[in-house]
Amino acid sequence: MAKRRTWIWIIGGLAAAGLLSVVALAGAGIYFVSRHVHAETTSSARALSSFDEIAGTFQGRRPLYALDPQDRPVLTTELAALPSASFPSSSLMVQAWKPDDERLVRLSLPFWLLKFSPDHLRVSGARGDFDLHGLQLDIAQLERIGPSLVLDYRNQDGVRVLLWTK
Repeated sequence: MAKRRTWIWIIGGLAAAGLLSVVALAGAGIYFVSRHVHAETTSSARALSSFDEIAGTFQGRRPLYALDPQDRPVLTTELAALPSASFPSSSLMVQAWKPDDERLVRLSLPFWLLKFSPDHLRVSGARGDFDLHGLQLDIAQLERIGPSLVLDYRNQDGVRVLLWTK
């Protein structure tokens, strides 16, 4: 009878530890999203002004990637040829505007996260998902070259996506 009670305590303890782990992971996920995702409803003029302000910080440098008419990524500058920055980038920033919903979304994606799961990063767009994995970003090179304008995407429906490193 004593052995049976011992097993009950062991199983109960493992179940409680598992439950606490799930709650801790959920809390960490909620905290991460609250710190790295910002969405707001705003006017078209204000959203476009925000895009111009960000793009202006790169002083007319063209984006490292462009999309061809079939929305396939094309590297415009060889990343390996770019000099290393005095301080590396730490995050890939994404800003997306969808005029139909008047939604402006900003994401901050730390490079450590991108290194773990590049296949599962999509930004919803007007014609389906905008797949960051489809860009085949070289995270190590982007981190090395420092702050850069990565992509400035616009379509005829008014959707705009801007990616840069910070």
